[in-house]
Order: sequence, then C-alpha cells, then structure tokens
Amino acid sequence: MSYLLKYSAFAVFLLLGAGGSPAHAFRIVTEGGPKIQSDSGNFELGLNARAHLDVHSFSQDSANPAFPPFGSQTLTSDDGSGFNWRRTYATLTGKFYRLNFKFENDFAAGDFPHTLRETWVSTKLGSGLVTVGQFKPYRGMEELTSSNEITLMERPSTSSTGIYNGRQFLMGMGYKDTIGGKFGYGVDVMSLGHMGLPIEGLTYGGRAVWLPISEEGTTVHFGFSFSRDHATAESLSAGAVDVYGGRIGIRKSLGTAGAGMAAGSSTQTTFAAEAAWALGPVTVQGEYANSRLDNTHLVGGAQKDSTVQAYYVQASWFVTGEKALYRKERGTFGKPTPISKLGALELAIRYDLAENTMQSLMADPCRTGTSKCQVEVITLGANWYVRPGLRFMLNYYVTEASIGNVGPGTANRKDEPYVISFRTQLSF
Repeated sequence: MSYLLKYSAFAVFLLLGAGGSPAHAFRIVTEGGPKIQSDSGNFELGLNARAHLDVHSFSQDSANPAFPPFGSQTLTSDDGSGFNWRRTYATLTGKFYRLNFKFENDFAAGDFPHTLRETWVSTKLGSGLVTVGQFKPYRGMEELTSSNEITLMERPSTSSTGIYNGRQFLMGMGYKDTIGGKFGYGVDVMSLGHMGLPIEGLTYGGRAVWLPISEEGTTVHFGFSFSRDHATAESLSAGAVDVYGGRIGIRKSLGTAGAGMAAGSSTQTTFAAEAAWALGPVTVQGEYANSRLDNTHLVGGAQKDSTVQAYYVQASWFVTGEKALYRKERGTFGKPTPISKLGALELAIRYDLAENTMQSLMADPCRTGTSKCQVEVITLGANWYVRPGLRFMLNYYVTEASIGNVGPGTANRKDEPYVISFRTQLSF
C-alpha cells in the first residue's frame, strides 16, 4: 500500500505542479471513475478499483491410491471450498502531455512487487501506440478481455489459465494500431518475467483482428495470434495447465517445455485462431490454440516434444435485451449498461477442452503414468448486472478428466467432479 501511495502522491505533484497552472485550471470528473483533468487537456489523473469476492463449493472426491492425482481427487480436509478474494485492484491512470501511464496493484495476489499487474507508460507513435512496461502480451480474445467484463468467472484453457500458464503480465515493449476501423494488430517483445523476477527468457509474437461486419447490433470478429516463448532456468517456465474453480481451484499440468532436460533453455510455440459473432443480445465466440512444447519428456532416453491443443466454444444471451459492446482498442467484447432499473440478466454456457496429444503409456509428458491426458469442462453461468460497477455471478462447472489406464487389463479412468462458484463484483 505504501508503494501505491508514493506513486499516487508523485502523480498528483506532477499534475498540480506542472507548468505552474493555477488550481482553478483543473476540474473533477466522476463519470467512469473519479478523475482530475486540466482545462488544457494536457494533464489527467484517474483512480479506479475493483473487488471480486468469490465463494466455491467443490465436490469432495477421495484420493484413489491406484491412480495418480488428477481431476478433482481432492482431499475432504483441503478441497478449496470457501471464500477468497479473487481480486482487489487499485488502479492509477494518467496523462502527461503525450505520455500516458498506468499503475495497478492486486492486493489479493500475494507479496509486493509480485502483486503488480499493468504498470506501463505509452505514447503515440505514427498512427499507433507504443507501450513500455508490464502488461499483457497480445494474445487471444478472452485473454485480453478485462476481468471486469469476462462472461464467466474464469478464462478458458486458451488463455493464461491454460496454455500460457503463469505468463499473463510480462515486462517488455509492444506496439498496436487499428486500420480503417476494420483491422487491428499488435506486436510485442517481452521478457518471461514480471515485476520482482529476474529479467530472463524472451517471448515475442503478435495478434491481428478483422471486423468484416461492425455496425449497431451486429459484430463479426476474426482473429489470429502467434507467440514463441524461450524459457530459461531463471525465467517463468513455458508450459500448459488446465485449471477450473478459480485461483484456489484444481490444477493439472499438461506438459512443461524443458522438463525432459537436465538444464538449459526451452521453447513453446503457439498458433491460435478466434472467431465471434454478436447479434443483438446474443454473442457466440470460440478460440482454438495449438501449442508445441519442446523437450517435455523422455522415451528410451531420447528427448521428445509435445503438442497441446486447446479450444472452447461459448455463447451468452442477455435475457433483458442488452447488447454486448465491442471494444476496438482491445479487439474484445465488453458489457453494456443495464436498460432497466432492475438491472440486466445474462445467461452463458461454455465447452472447453485441453489435451496433450502425445500422452501414452510410453510417453508421459503429463507425469501421470497413464494413457491419456485430457480435461473437458462445461461451465454454466448466470450474471446479474445490478447497475454499472456491481455484478453478481453464479457458475456451475462439470468436468470430465480422462486419464485412460495405467497398463494392460486396467479400466479407463474418468473423474467427473463439479464446482459451484459465486462472485460479488464491485468496481468503479
């Protein structure tokens, strides 16, 4: 908290002291969060915050000693059920002539400075925007959607919840631009580390989007992204997981690049495609990602690579008639303001699958000793938008974790757990 106060005080000093402007040259704006703006438009300081309080109920499956831990085999004494602060953000944004900045901290995420999220400065360069600092690499649609605006409580396996595990906010440089309102792109070069970690490893990639239809009430979106992560012993590892039930939920590794080596660097190469269609109150979207992890395991003493594929299909419907908003600066969908004083009601469903296609009894990149490594999740959701800044979310997850068998004559194993999650979301 002391770091945030210091940065805030410094920003206020810059704002009020710049150019010796008199106090009456500034005004306070409350729409979209409190802001102090200069009449000249050269200076601005804004404060935003969000708080997401979750409660989970996990099915209590007993661990089976005949099979490795997989799926929901959680012990009844420590199954993750209960309350937790999923996010408690404080965000400071501002403008100083042509320079924009953002400083964001999540007090629910652990110890500082690992709690820092987006922390960057940006400025116009040509027709686009160049950003330097810590932010999200330009990857998939759901990954880049704000946590305040995601339709379901957790992101799918095509995001940092899955194939980009642990690499949501990275340090580096990016450039993005839009062309004619129909096309957009972003490219980035970043270290595989965030604040508080050594600046080691390297990732580079980009994303392009196309809007063949973009008009009131109808949006058609297509996108493609590429990334290549070079991990070292000192950087964040390059690997894929499947997680459901939130930050304290159930986690299963689908392979880690370099895990089959004694030491050295490793790479993960990912190609992903996305598509979405919004027609009135209905939105349908999906993404597919194919990720190549090198040197994940050994077979007969030889190092082998893995291919992890992940995809999801999601649909949502505003029962009360609202229409999803499309945010061109991000190439993602946002949420509308409720029409009625009673708020807006949205229903949603998502099917999500992630698997390591190389898993077998001989090849074991998932470290389960089984013939299959695949997780499917169906999520049902209901959102009640009481007013701008206040939302209640209810999610029901049903999962089928297929791990095949552990040898000839044994039966295929499937865990079919469920999770019920509820969130109270406040933001301004």
